[in-house]
Amino acid sequence: MNTPFLYTRPLQPNEMLGRTSGTNWLASNLQKGQHTVIWDHPKTGKSSLINKALSHIEKMDKAPVVCRLSCFNIRSENSFYAACANALFHQVANTLGEWEDLIQRLLPACSPQVFIPRFQEEEMALLFENPLEEEAVEELAVFPERLTNHLNKQIILVLDSFHTLDISKRMIRLWKKMKGVTFLFCGTGSVHSSGFSIYRQLFGYGMPFHKFAEYIPLEDIEEKEFTDYIIRNFAKAGRVISKDFAEMITRKMEGHPYYVQCFADICFSNTKGYMNESMFLNGLEELLEIFRQPFEYICQGLSTPQIHFLRALADNEEQLCSQEVLEKYNLASSAHVSRVRSALEKKNIIEIVRKKPRFIDPLFSLWFRERFNKTYWIP
Repeated sequence: MNTPFLYTRPLQPNEMLGRTSGTNWLASNLQKGQHTVIWDHPKTGKSSLINKALSHIEKMDKAPVVCRLSCFNIRSENSFYAACANALFHQVANTLGEWEDLIQRLLPACSPQVFIPRFQEEEMALLFENPLEEEAVEELAVFPERLTNHLNKQIILVLDSFHTLDISKRMIRLWKKMKGVTFLFCGTGSVHSSGFSIYRQLFGYGMPFHKFAEYIPLEDIEEKEFTDYIIRNFAKAGRVISKDFAEMITRKMEGHPYYVQCFADICFSNTKGYMNESMFLNGLEELLEIFRQPFEYICQGLSTPQIHFLRALADNEEQLCSQEVLEKYNLASSAHVSRVRSALEKKNIIEIVRKKPRFIDPLFSLWFRERFNKTYWIP
């Protein structure tokens, strides 16, 4: 069944809700060559924001070359250079002749072969010798800058899943010297946590990319925007949802873009005419059941002390190191609590904000309280 709620893919520019100032800020940065960071937790709308900002840039008279590259499956420095070159070739060259001309002009030391596709699902690709000579590696490393000079055009290099990339000293050194290439780093993780943070290890004070790129936070989408959007989408299909239920969907998911859309979609599917409380509660149960397996898998990977810590957190205990809480939740000592907390941070289950731990994923938090934490515990 067709649904007006979109959560299975990044949104297109005309589908995105709110975040106008963030979009304009990002577009302005990229236009003037300011390196930028978009960093937040999974499924919070990072790619959708980038899509909208890039759509503004593509309308410019002299639009830059925009190249998006996922770093998720790149596990070495040379692999990154090769993947980046391939991605850039696809943006600026269409025919075999154009590929060969670029190779001759800009990659003479590498002199890669061009893979010619034989089937529709295949595409042209640069094939490099393994291992590459050092001269060839250096040539590949500076290829983006050589390409921008060759085209006399700015290049915007969007690096998705940047948190998975193993950064070398050479990459840091070369990127900081590149002219005409603007980097947009997109990564997943906590920015605000005072504990473990990949973001801070890369962009924090004294770290490799400190002051290299400007961080743009994702704005919260206002409750009214979500509420109006939900009511409007129900109405398009001849169904009715009250403002109260639309607000309840948004609040229950704590305004999380992915979960709001997902929950609203389930309620929409269960509604034939007017949505009522039974449909809302059944939709919530269905949502929790959909995510039960991945959430159970998360809990299977936790130690018993980590589970006890989360139980205390789910019960809204304020003084986690007090003697009463330590005894109630079978936690050994305040030092033990600190170690457990650090481990949960590294597993991206909690973050520490203003010295207080909190769940990162609002639906996991709800499931843990409503499902997992209902078990009868014997210390």
